[in-house]
Amino acid sequence: MNNKKIYYEYDYSTESAVGIEYEKYLHQSQSKYQKIDIIKTKYYGNAMYLDGCFMLSEKNQDYYHQECVKLIPKKTKEILIIGGGDCGIAKLIQNQSSVDQVDIVEIDKKVVEVSKRYFPNHFKYKNKKNKPNIIIEDGYAYLKTSQKKYNCIIVDSTDPINQAKILISKKFLRQCYMSLTKMGVIIQQSGSPLKDSKTIIEPLKRKYKDLGFINVKIRNFSMPLYPTGTWSFISAKRA
Repeated sequence: MNNKKIYYEYDYSTESAVGIEYEKYLHQSQSKYQKIDIIKTKYYGNAMYLDGCFMLSEKNQDYYHQECVKLIPKKTKEILIIGGGDCGIAKLIQNQSSVDQVDIVEIDKKVVEVSKRYFPNHFKYKNKKNKPNIIIEDGYAYLKTSQKKYNCIIVDSTDPINQAKILISKKFLRQCYMSLTKMGVIIQQSGSPLKDSKTIIEPLKRKYKDLGFINVKIRNFSMPLYPTGTWSFISAKRA
């Protein structure tokens, strides 16, 4: 008899599911914005799901963060991360000596609190003077009121539905453009090239170009625990 516990993430667009064998639930809660699950697994360590979608794990699944950081220009000084309250990307950025400041604007305070408990290594920094500044606020609202300019803006969001839908809108992207320095770079997660090309990737490319971004590129990479096993980032520069 098979008594294995499997956490399945079902993708309706492809009618397929990806499952992880787990030992037990560590945390379940419903924040103002989303359902948060943390499970303990043998191979991946602790793993986080938001509204049933895999976000990150402690080990053996860090392709997403690594690929994102590779797109950051080497001499970048000031970085803004929209989303990213788990601090996975921020922790890797700390390895880049050129970076002076990382601001994280996360809409969901609960994500930060849960991440600190179950992914504590993301919040341990060699240079404590240079640790990220975490701001609990809606990303679009922050960009509209902030006068700060960044060399790089990273949109590390969940899928563009519900409260995250605005993050692929033209008005949000316009604010990103205005908040970048000249030749500053935007990096945005853009879904799976196998299932999201028509609904996310191609519309984003058109909006970027309409707003004046240049060097618009798509970077595909393997992400075994995401639907279709392949994911992407779109990046571009402010002219």
